[in-house]
Amino acid sequence: LFLDISIHEVLTQTMVTFVEPWKTTYIDSIRQKRYGDAIWARYCIEGGVENGVIIGQGPNPDITVLDQTREDALEAKMNEPELFAEALELYRNTSSADGHPEVLEIIFDTDRMEHQD
Repeated sequence: LFLDISIHEVLTQTMVTFVEPWKTTYIDSIRQKRYGDAIWARYCIEGGVENGVIIGQGPNPDITVLDQTREDALEAKMNEPELFAEALELYRNTSSADGHPEVLEIIFDTDRMEHQD
């Protein structure tokens, strides 16, 4: 969840072109268990993010990476609870060197939220 592109795909770029420095950051962050950094890089890896804002893409143009993370986490919790639970287990083991702990905090906060209709 959130880290849906394999390292192999990033290295070979058979489906889409990825941009630096996010390509390298994504790979290094996964290998070093800096999952907040990896998730941040995942949102940025195809370009189109400026100063933490996803510019004009998807159903929510000009949304911050953090707000999009929150929306994606809520959607995953509601629609894919098993996958969401697996992701939480993985992210609990993130490195203390992670530069984007706020990304994981959003995901863990989403887990603590009660479902609202």
